Parts: sequence; structure tokens; C-alpha cells
Amino acid sequence: MMEYNAKNAPVESGINLQTVAQYAVRVVQKWWAILLSALIFAGVGFGIARLNYVPMYTSNILFVIDNKGENTVIGGQSSSDISARIGLARNYQYLMTQTSQLMNLVAQGSGYDVSGAEVKGMISTTLMEDTSIISLRVTSSDPEVSYAVAQSYINNYGQVLDNLAGSRAIVIDPPTLPQAPNSDRTIVLYTILGFMLGAALVILVLCMNIFIRDTVKDPEDITGKLESKVIGSIIHLKKNDADHLLITDKKTGFMFIESFKLLRTKIENIAKRQRYKVFIFTSASENEGKTTIATNTALALAQNGKSVLLIDADLRKPSVASVLGVSATDELGLAGVIRGDKSLSDSIKYYEKLNLFLLISGKAITDPAELLSLDEAAEAIEAVRNEFDYVIIDTPPGSIVTDASVIAQYADACVMIIRKDRSSKRRIRRTMDDVTGTGTEIIGCIYNDADSGVTSKFIKLAKNRRKGYGYGYGYGYGYGYGYGYGYGYGSSKDSKKKK
Repeated sequence: MMEYNAKNAPVESGINLQTVAQYAVRVVQKWWAILLSALIFAGVGFGIARLNYVPMYTSNILFVIDNKGENTVIGGQSSSDISARIGLARNYQYLMTQTSQLMNLVAQGSGYDVSGAEVKGMISTTLMEDTSIISLRVTSSDPEVSYAVAQSYINNYGQVLDNLAGSRAIVIDPPTLPQAPNSDRTIVLYTILGFMLGAALVILVLCMNIFIRDTVKDPEDITGKLESKVIGSIIHLKKNDADHLLITDKKTGFMFIESFKLLRTKIENIAKRQRYKVFIFTSASENEGKTTIATNTALALAQNGKSVLLIDADLRKPSVASVLGVSATDELGLAGVIRGDKSLSDSIKYYEKLNLFLLISGKAITDPAELLSLDEAAEAIEAVRNEFDYVIIDTPPGSIVTDASVIAQYADACVMIIRKDRSSKRRIRRTMDDVTGTGTEIIGCIYNDADSGVTSKFIKLAKNRRKGYGYGYGYGYGYGYGYGYGYGYGSSKDSKKKK
């Protein structure tokens, strides 16, 4: 049986394209949040632009600059004349908007109470490319003011500009009274900017959450940062395979079954070498797949001809019965044995179909930590140790409640279940420290919800050490943790008392 650790697994430094692609996929999976934020910010941008929108009206005048005489404006010009007129037009363009004397005259002649500085702010010019034609625009929030200023400009520009430039500007298109406001792109611009900003902010938050969250993202995090062994890898399960979680199910995938055979071999080797019998399975957080892995490990050991007892020690929310699909409505389980409500021999049931002994419960209790601390709990575990080849104990998440640490002191070894990107490394370390603080060895971790590429590494390593295949399919079973209620599943016809 192989180990996937820092010595025999390739470790890639930095951020590779595969990692970037994985993170990109995870960001895309939150498309609804990105879209929702983008739409909200787009609405805000639209609202801001709409509240601040003031319709503006423009009167336009077209001038052509002539440096000779009235009869030579339209045609008959040499290339040097044209170049000279274009250069002259540039001078006019400046003078048309910057001459204070002209601005004051236009303001006085407009008939409105405006100053020269205000007129200067209304006027803008554009020199048409490769011509001496200047477009002068007068823009105001009042169309009458815009038109009046434009008319006043026509009436006053000649007496100022022609004297300054030594030539003349001829009006070829006089202004008209604006009938509609100018097209305003501000609302559209603010809406687009708001949409982009909203999407960018959510993407930034998602990226920060992915990169900054101190979770386990690959097996190298376990071997390197948690300094523990990886004894198995379970690949992410597709939704259409989520109903087939047991290796005894004929519809279960081949590689899913093989993964637990390899895990079984690993545990058997450790048990033989260390003379271990009692193993607890725990995790740092809920929804990491702990119960399903513990159950399938017990089934795999039983399939190898061993007598195996599977104990549901998650007394707050027992779920082994649910995973196996058996009835446990009236069962008191380990809690009943400790309290003396029922004997150990009467509580343990043998399920012939599964070739497995079960000590399960269908009723949740509210004081499990105190109950598991009693001497009767230690006596019960010691009694089954002598009766079975293996005892597999499913416990609650270690960092949420103390139950796992309490019962760990009665076990020989612990297996940690670590689901990809689920629990922080700090939480996992705290759980591992709590377990090892009881004197129980953590023999390794099982990396759950792995990418196919990670599992491929296990397969290659397995082929190098033995004929066969590596770890395969996973599962998605989990639940919200806390005080629960009893479950009732299946039928009791398949069970009989252990003699």
C-alpha cells in the first residue's frame, strides 16, 4: 500500500496554469453573484446619472477662413494657399474662444443676463480636418440662451477677430434654435461603468477569498503544511453518482470500490504492525464526508473476511444508519449501553447482507461529551476490542464539539478526513492537536473531493508498487451540525443479534 507524501509525490511550486484554471472555474461557478452585483451597481450608476442629468442644447455655426478676398473663398486655391488658410484657421480657432473682448461683446449683445466668462464656458470649436472650416458650438441648458448667444457671436466676431488676424472668417452655416436636447451618453456610460465595477468587485472578493482563505487545496498542503500523511484520495463525485455511496452497491463505480480496497490494505498493514484494532474517523468541520468514508472502510474490511464492528459515536446527530439505509428508529446505540439501558450484546446487531456488525442509534442526545467521559464508555470500547478484529468509530467533527477528543482516548488510532477547500488549516491543526493530546496516533489523512489530476498521481504511484489501481470516486454526503433528532430507515428483518 502506498503513501502519498512529500517524498514520493511531485510538488509544484508557485501557481501553475491548472491551479489558475481551477480558481477560474470556481469564480465562474458564482456567476449569479457576479451578475447580481453587476446589475445592482449598474442600477446605482443609472440612478446617479439620471439624478444629475441636465438637458443641454447647442446652436452650431460653421465658419470658413479666407486669407485673400471674397471671390477666392470657394475655389481656385493653390496648395500653398490651402496650407496657409489651414494654419490661419488654427489661429482663428484659438481667438474665437479665448478673446475676452469678444466674449464681453457677445454677452452684452445676447439680450440675456450672462457674463463674458459664462459665454466663454458655453463656446467650443472644432477645426475640420484638412480644411479651413471651423465649427463653433454654443451650448447651454436653455435653448433660447444658446441661440441668442450664437446670434450675438455672429454680430460681433468680425469687428474683433478680423482686425486681430488680418483676414476674415465667413459664416457659411448660421445657427438655428435647438429643438431637442443634445444626445447625452452620461447615463449609458455610468450604467456601463456601474455594471463593470459591480462585477469586478465580486470577482475581486471571490479571488481574495480563494487565495487568502487558509484551507487545504491539494494533498501537498497536508504533507507539507500539516505535516501528516495522505493515505487516500477520494475524487469529486458528480451529481448523477451521488446516490451510490456504498461499495456494496452494484451501481457503484469500480474506482470508488478500489479506493477503499487500497485504504483497507493500508489500515490492515498498520494494524498488523502496530497491533491496532480500534480506529476513530473524524474531521475538523461538518460536510467533509467522514461518515461515508468510515462506513465504506468498515465494509471493505468486512469484505476481506474480518469481523468488523462499526460504531456510530456521533450521538448528537447519528447518521450511519442513514448512509447504510438500515432501520435504527428504536436503537439506543452506544448511549444506551453507557447508561445501562441496554446490554452491549443486545445493542450490537449483525447485518448478514453487509457482513457487518453495527452499534448504531436512531435517537440524538443532548449530553454526549459528558456521557462519553464515563468509565462505562471506556469499558464498552475495551469489551468490543476483544471481540472483533476491527472496530471503526464514526465521531462528530472535532473542532465543533469535544466528543471526538473524548472518545479518541479509548481508540488506538485516528483517521482524519479533510475535504478540499473546506476547513482552514488552523482548524484542522487544532483538531489534530486535540486528538494527539489524548495519546492517540493520527495514522494519516484522507483527502476528499479531489480533482481527477490528484487521483491520477495516486494511480501512478499505486501501479509502481503493486498491480492495481489508485483511489477513485468520492461522494457528497454531509449535514449541518448541531443537536438533531432520530432517524428511521430500512427494515429490521436483515438484522440479528450477535451471539
